Amino acid sequence: MNFTRRKENRVIIRQVPVLLLSATAILTLPFLAFSIFHVVRGTAAEGKWFSLFFGLLLGWVLLEFAATREKMDIDLGARTMSRIVSGVFRRRKQSIDLTAMKEIKIEVKKDWRGRRYDCLYICGDGAEYLLNNPNKNLNHRATGKLLSEVTGLPYRVVATEPIKMMGN
Repeated sequence: MNFTRRKENRVIIRQVPVLLLSATAILTLPFLAFSIFHVVRGTAAEGKWFSLFFGLLLGWVLLEFAATREKMDIDLGARTMSRIVSGVFRRRKQSIDLTAMKEIKIEVKKDWRGRRYDCLYICGDGAEYLLNNPNKNLNHRATGKLLSEVTGLPYRVVATEPIKMMGN
């Protein structure tokens, strides 16, 4: 889900995977509720400490690797864009100069099983920057259209051929 905030010459787009965050809460809540209930009451329940640590570990793994959040900070005055990907601890930052960019492109790719996925690129002057994780279930086409509106760059969708397996 995209959340957009505009401030003078800055546009901030936040991509929050609400479905994955909800799944994380649903999967970890039973373990944490059981263990916290028995630890607080002081009962001698079997496996309360294991459930506590397992629930915390499961929550950390899902939040760190599955439910990563993305933030795109576009400075229209300086014509720059920063993309920050964060989990619980992991942070990656990508900076792009928008003056050299020519278009925003979605490549629809198919893997050898026939699954389709979108790759969101910003292109220009011989460089292509991947702006998304294709494995996430976020709506990359909506993000591409939003980036096109904000930056004024043209937007297009390109389909590619499926990847062939060796021996076929």
